[in-house]
Amino acid sequence: MKISFLFPSWTEVFGKFSRLAQKTSGFPPLNMALLAAIAEKQGHQVQIIDGEIEGLNNQEIIKRVKEFSPDLIGMTGTTPGFHLVARLAKELKEQMDVPITAGGHHVTLFKEKIFDNNFDFLFVSEADISFADFLKAYAKKDDLTKVKGLLFKRNAEIIFTGNPGLTQDLDAIPFPARHLLKYEKYKVGTLHGTLNYTSIMTTRGCPFECIYCSNSVYGRNVRRRSVENVISEIETVVNQFGIRHFYFVEDVLTLNKQFSLSLCDEIDKRGLKITFEGSTRANLFDEELAKRMSKSGLIRLSFGLESADPKILKIIKKQVPLESYTQANKLTNKYGIETINSVMLGLPGQDRVSIEKTITFLRKAKDIQHTTYGIAMPYPGTEFYEMAKKGEYGLKLHTEDFSKYQRYGSAVLSVGDLSPEDLIRLQKEGLLKIYMTSWRIWPMLKRVKLRSVVVPVWEAVCAIVYSLFRKKNKTMGKK
Repeated sequence: MKISFLFPSWTEVFGKFSRLAQKTSGFPPLNMALLAAIAEKQGHQVQIIDGEIEGLNNQEIIKRVKEFSPDLIGMTGTTPGFHLVARLAKELKEQMDVPITAGGHHVTLFKEKIFDNNFDFLFVSEADISFADFLKAYAKKDDLTKVKGLLFKRNAEIIFTGNPGLTQDLDAIPFPARHLLKYEKYKVGTLHGTLNYTSIMTTRGCPFECIYCSNSVYGRNVRRRSVENVISEIETVVNQFGIRHFYFVEDVLTLNKQFSLSLCDEIDKRGLKITFEGSTRANLFDEELAKRMSKSGLIRLSFGLESADPKILKIIKKQVPLESYTQANKLTNKYGIETINSVMLGLPGQDRVSIEKTITFLRKAKDIQHTTYGIAMPYPGTEFYEMAKKGEYGLKLHTEDFSKYQRYGSAVLSVGDLSPEDLIRLQKEGLLKIYMTSWRIWPMLKRVKLRSVVVPVWEAVCAIVYSLFRKKNKTMGKK
């Protein structure tokens, strides 16, 4: 059987921030490569097309699919990008009579609600086991009701076979089929230059309860691959593809300190000259980890700061003391690790004073060289989404058109007296205030290049000028 996995181009949704998104968000579709490896293991012929990294529009993708002539098409998409998946599926159905499957977080959350005529099969939760079972049953035309985690149609009736169990033995999953990707095209800007890279997964699940995260697929119980299995994959990638930079996709890279240290031991033991990056919590990073991980190749680490207002951190259940971020950033600078601190505005309970407190903290924090500043989105499946629907902490949800749930240049909430338009303007102002400091300008340009930031910077300047004029007009109106 021949199977095509498709990933449509998606950075267009960021509008004026699209060029910047293209420079910073070219992630390899690891989930598709994993399923492709499972299919290949069963003897199927597989194709992966990443429209974003290859610069293909839908018709160009469809042309490639027709040339391959698959028996089955697989797709996936996040909530804010699922409309792009649905659009491509519709265009495929108009030109080809091939069954289309889809899976991922959005499908897991909405199931029957998104099961229109453009899809033939939907997979919920983790699909490592269910997709393998489905391929065997589908090829033999066996009873699909025995495949857990599947939705399909029978005589216009939607059949759901029940939730599948989570994969417990992550070592049993084959290494992703990276040879099916244009692996040489995936590059990321760092302070060490632009690096060819790939992503890698070592754990699934997160035990924390931050209100803006969804654990709908992987759950809260942490499952972990063995150190040997992870490093064997890294070694295979280095030897087969020549890729030496790795992005660890788990939520908390240093969740288990001993595991992190053991990874470093095995990297050194095998003489792997690599670099890597990932995300963690500031209070789960200490000097022993900083020293050891930087020695083994850690060059960038991301912390979820979110807000510098302790009141807001408590509301969003991000119980990490503010001083932890200061200490963690000092450590990363000491050991030459580039650091990203992600921040959001539009969180429950925020107001102008709270937002300005975070901006002031970032402008004074010279140890923080790089930060992201996104507008908070109440994605379905999160506690934040339920808060927004209930109107808690001054929140008002204006739309459930998930195509608008983009973190840059778009807002779907009001918070107190801050309208969506206010949040968009404050984001532009905040980005300019954060980055117009001498110690951040050059590192930013090294990562993303000048032309990628010209439009966002101009937008920010305009937003600040607008705010100044509005304040002046208000002052004159009072006289």
